[in-house]
Amino acid sequence: MPQPVITFLRYSLILKAAMADCLDNPKPEAVHRLRSSNRRLEAVLELLTPAADLPALPKRSSAFRRSVRKIRRIAGDVRDLDVHRELLRAYQTTSGATELETQLEASRKKKVKRMRRQISADEDEIRHALDRLEMIFGGIADLSLSGGRLIYVARSWLAPAVRGLDPHEDDDLHSIRKACKTARYIAEIGSGESRTAAKFAKRMEDVQQTTGAWHDYLLLLDRAQSRLPSGSPVIKKLYAKAGVLRRQAESKAAHLLKA
Repeated sequence: MPQPVITFLRYSLILKAAMADCLDNPKPEAVHRLRSSNRRLEAVLELLTPAADLPALPKRSSAFRRSVRKIRRIAGDVRDLDVHRELLRAYQTTSGATELETQLEASRKKKVKRMRRQISADEDEIRHALDRLEMIFGGIADLSLSGGRLIYVARSWLAPAVRGLDPHEDDDLHSIRKACKTARYIAEIGSGESRTAAKFAKRMEDVQQTTGAWHDYLLLLDRAQSRLPSGSPVIKKLYAKAGVLRRQAESKAAHLLKA
């Protein structure tokens, strides 16, 4: 059966390695690992806090989240810029795209410097927080949870997170995306052993990816509108694409909320 503590230990190693990689050579892949490993660790903690009888876990979990808060935020900024530069490749021949790409590249360099400084400042605290969590988990390293249990926890976490949200509102749609990501990561702990967990995780990923594609274009459009003339051809194309993705994201989110 799935072993969430083993999953936690694996992503703890990945996060530590990603911090080192981002200090040495912050390529997009390294920044992505830094972000995703952090999110997956938080998802495991969401699972283990109610599932494991560990009185010290909530406090240690909160300490870990505080330690990574600033790095997560700045790494997210760098990751957004990496995604936006990748999206712009489809518009290379459109007027304004080259200018925007140059500005995004300059912004990334500044953000990377900030990210490196933040990692240098917080790395020891993060490692210490992870070490203390690993010590807590030492006695339950062989804890196993069924795929059904994982789905139950994922659903129990997802329901209040999306309750009352309106997919017609941008902020709410973005919140639905983030909630689906956490629920997906919880279910994916058991996706290798449970078809039911894998199916649920795939459904969450579908909503997450669809809403994420819209949000990426929305942010890129905002950047373009703030940095280029209002009549720029690339803005018009980004606006049209963002509109198409918005309708797709809204449909997927609305279907999820009705289920």
